[in-house]
Amino acid sequence: QFSSSMNKPDDFDVWRLPDDDSVQKVTVQKDTMVPNAVTLVIEREDHTVGNLLRMELLEDKEVLFSGYRVPHPLEPAIQLKVQTKSEDPGPVKAVDTAIERSVATLDKIGEAFAKAKARH
Repeated sequence: QFSSSMNKPDDFDVWRLPDDDSVQKVTVQKDTMVPNAVTLVIEREDHTVGNLLRMELLEDKEVLFSGYRVPHPLEPAIQLKVQTKSEDPGPVKAVDTAIERSVATLDKIGEAFAKAKARH
């Protein structure tokens, strides 16, 4: 009997980084063809984080382009590409700011949920 999941990685390996530090959570690759652009490879993440960061980056007036892709459905990583108008603040700083804003938004949602839960 043929199993369609024979190439599928173990679920545990898809979401957890190895304990031996052989895989970095985030790596930054400077784009040599496009000015003020980088590609971040974010390990063990999927469309949830990719789309959240993409949308938050597109709210930044200094960001010219933000997009992500999942290179392969069996590879547990996303590639986030960001281009800014200039080196200052630059794409890495733009991602840092987008992460901070996302965390702040999620904190507000958590607080609102706690209040709603207390009323319920």
